[in-house]
Amino acid sequence: MARRSQHVEAALRAAIDGHKQFICFGTSHSVSSWLSPGQIKDPKSALQTLLESKKSKTPSQPSVAQENKQPIPIKDTSWQPEHDPCFIIANGESRRGFDLNHLKNKGYIIGMNVLPIAEDFWPDALISVDIATVKWICERNVPDKLEMWTYPRGGIKDPRCVRIPKDWGWSSGPTATRIALEHKYFKKLYILGMDFFGLTKTGEINEKNGNQINNMYKGHARYRSANSSRTYFGNWLNQMVTNVQNHPTVKFYHVIRPNQTSPGRLLEKSNWIDITYDQFSEHLQKMAKKES
Repeated sequence: MARRSQHVEAALRAAIDGHKQFICFGTSHSVSSWLSPGQIKDPKSALQTLLESKKSKTPSQPSVAQENKQPIPIKDTSWQPEHDPCFIIANGESRRGFDLNHLKNKGYIIGMNVLPIAEDFWPDALISVDIATVKWICERNVPDKLEMWTYPRGGIKDPRCVRIPKDWGWSSGPTATRIALEHKYFKKLYILGMDFFGLTKTGEINEKNGNQINNMYKGHARYRSANSSRTYFGNWLNQMVTNVQNHPTVKFYHVIRPNQTSPGRLLEKSNWIDITYDQFSEHLQKMAKKES
């Protein structure tokens, strides 16, 4: 709630100054995405109410972890024409409603697990690391239609799979990202559906209160049921932090909902940039169309 309150306060101050955009936690946001019509109509009164509410709460003693947090640098969310884009398609709920076909002929696309089967969307490459899931995908002849990567594990016999030379032991999303960096050599990544946090009962993606599973394919074959609890993301986060730290010249654009945010350990990295789907659409419009 503290993070949301800071977004709202920044949006109100921007509205008072007549701005339609504001910057919070290093990322640009739309004022209308964070404020109600009533708040936009009278931002001064709304800000006064918010500040009085903050004063009425007794401040808690900051924890050691809070004191050691790194400042979040200002991020440039505008379109940068340098380097060809690579799109990493994870399976979090944040991308629900976005048409993946908008990515076609705009850059290289890497998906993961059952994406082509579940959504009939065929990326340029597919990553899957769980042995049983890899077998399930291969039984449906997916590797005949695209480049499928997996780890060199003894339980995977299908010769159509491209084997990563070393088993990093990572999850699918961080593995897909590392392949884009170390085998495809991309310098600009757009990451969709990598939500980290679980869902609240109202469908929000939230670190503290998101206790429900956050996955587009919950209930699908090879996935947990829809009423499952959230997945632990700690190892996954560590792996993505490693990717970002090891490639400081690469830009990682994390595409998120307006009320969503990345984990703080990624936000503090200057090359990890949160952008909304509206901002992402603006980037796509400016990308040159590639020949098929």
